[in-house]
Amino acid sequence: MFTVREAAAVIREGRRQVGMTQSELAERARVSRSFLADCEAGKPTVEAAKLFDVFQALGYEIALRDSETGEVRW
Repeated sequence: MFTVREAAAVIREGRRQVGMTQSELAERARVSRSFLADCEAGKPTVEAAKLFDVFQALGYEIALRDSETGEVRW
């Protein structure tokens, strides 16, 4: 992912794949439903720590990959 909009698409699609509502995912991630709606809308000012909580609640892990070497860092 390179943008918050791309992250938004991943969150929205992931939530739909597991059949959760925004409210259900928000509860699982311990964030508000309005925060989750902001995430799914691609709002660029969402808090990073909470964004990571949402990804974790969906079962995703975050890794960084060097765009030149392909090396992955945790």
